[in-house]
Amino acid sequence: MASISSQRLIDLARIAAIVACIGFLYSPSVGTIGLVTAYVAFCASGKEAVARFKAVFARPLGYWGLIFLGAVSIGMLYASVPWHDRWTDLYKWRTILWLFAMLALFDEALWKERFLAAFLAGTGVAAVVSSFSVVAGVPLWRGAHEVLRNSGTQGMAFACAALVCVWMILQKPHRGWHRWAVPVLAALYVLNIIFITYSRSGYAVLGCGLAILLLWKSSWKQGLVISLGLLVAGGLAYAASPRMQDIVTAGVTQWTTASESATLTNFGSRRIFYQNSVELLQENWLLGVGTGGFVQAYGDHVSKRYEASNWRALHTTDPHNQYLFIWIQQGIGGVVIFLVWIVAIIRERESSRSDHRLAVAILAGWCVTSLFSLHFRTFAEGHLLATFLGVLMAVTASPEAVQPVTVKSMEA
Repeated sequence: MASISSQRLIDLARIAAIVACIGFLYSPSVGTIGLVTAYVAFCASGKEAVARFKAVFARPLGYWGLIFLGAVSIGMLYASVPWHDRWTDLYKWRTILWLFAMLALFDEALWKERFLAAFLAGTGVAAVVSSFSVVAGVPLWRGAHEVLRNSGTQGMAFACAALVCVWMILQKPHRGWHRWAVPVLAALYVLNIIFITYSRSGYAVLGCGLAILLLWKSSWKQGLVISLGLLVAGGLAYAASPRMQDIVTAGVTQWTTASESATLTNFGSRRIFYQNSVELLQENWLLGVGTGGFVQAYGDHVSKRYEASNWRALHTTDPHNQYLFIWIQQGIGGVVIFLVWIVAIIRERESSRSDHRLAVAILAGWCVTSLFSLHFRTFAEGHLLATFLGVLMAVTASPEAVQPVTVKSMEA
């Protein structure tokens, strides 16, 4: 067999990673195939992979992420649930390993651009199909609000794509067809989020991201004008969109009436999950119940508090709050390390300033939505965030530093 250049393997891993990112949004199977291919190709590069990983772990966002995984691993030792549950919970944090891989792979500006272009193409198709379905009245195999995996994923993906477009507009003037194509695409994503996609998470990612992008290094006067502009724009969007009014109003109503509601509701159940989880936290705030121990601990708690016929006795796999979940399982030390890791990402100083700006804008949205979800480790949303952070915050290597290495294979 012919020898394979490590650089070719690295490029293959990059291509597979791009395919995986688009696949996460459409099909878990396609995403998984791309993910596995990227890992295999990257690891097959041998010494090249080792050198790249060493560079990642030398950075604060790398070693703090590794320390957090260590805290989750230690939590496995004192959990009282079966080992299968402990390993399953640890496995769900594989999104952090994907972040490490992306940081190690996308150290060339050309490949960053290819990823962003592919992401806009992949989400752009979905946005066009979704919008056309509504405007033309043509039914789809699925609802227009969930052409992608589900409405939540679609809203967050479209919000990320819109932020990429806004970032490109702020970044540098475009010539030719890019001058009108990028703004039109941005408008398409935003209008779809407001009028078609059923996603509160999409609103949060878009709103937080726009605030970060537009307020970045602005003076206080500029910041005041931009903040007022965003508030007015948000108010106009809410007033113009019956769909946004319905889902926002429903969420607020369900939350505020959870204590009196006789039936199970989406946000009403989340409030009860929060209340019970806070009570559970008071008993286990120091060390937590251990990795994988939340389900059992929560179930025991609500079984003692409510009658079996009460919907509030419903068991749950998580409190629908990323920070509460970590605190309950890994204790105060675990949640502090997690927050320090997020701060390390925000304070990153080695990557391109402009790329870092977009990365923080997207991260801010995830930090907000994770007050109501576990979006840092869910399959589609967690890997989507990890891909963006890794690609954007990878340190761009100089051309002189890129020296292909040959990986010798066995001769047939």
